[in-house]
Amino acid sequence: MRVAILAAAASLTVLGACSSNPNDQATDTNVMMANDSLMANDMAAGADDMNATADNGAAAMPTDAANFIKTAAASDLYEIQSSKLALKASNDQDVKDFAQMMITDHTKTTQAVKDAAAKANLTVPPPQLTPEQQQNMDTLQPLTGDAFDTAYVQQQLPAHQQALALMQNYAESGDTPALQDAARSAIPIIQKHIAALQKLSK
Repeated sequence: MRVAILAAAASLTVLGACSSNPNDQATDTNVMMANDSLMANDMAAGADDMNATADNGAAAMPTDAANFIKTAAASDLYEIQSSKLALKASNDQDVKDFAQMMITDHTKTTQAVKDAAAKANLTVPPPQLTPEQQQNMDTLQPLTGDAFDTAYVQQQLPAHQQALALMQNYAESGDTPALQDAARSAIPIIQKHIAALQKLSK
């Protein structure tokens, strides 16, 4: 909508520039002022959007041990629970094979984080799904067959991209060496999952 308004304002400015009527010139000035105001508002809105995106990214990729443990645990829990649903609801063997790999691998990454936390004398709280992850689970619950497969695979790719960003960020910038090692070990596992998802999506 803003693009259309700006385009109309720009057109009026160009047409007005061709007129020698003082009243038209005054109108042109008003149009230019309105145009400048709209551009300023757009720039401010864009800055706010960028700041919001940065804030969301920072929240998703913690560098402190406590929040890394919490976020990694929630990610693994969602992968395991959604994949257990897939074993029951899907009729596609490829999807079931992928789901079983999720359960096996994310159980291992969960244990790796627990072991690393114990090594660093850190407490691991019981994992909890985020509101977004719970919403994804609620979406999957009533589905079966092809409808389930479509929703499941569509959820898995962004979830794994977020998990990969989490692990890469903590491996590089995390505050606890033992947990950094666990994050590094998870990276190739998640990359393998993303490659498998790309095949499933074709």
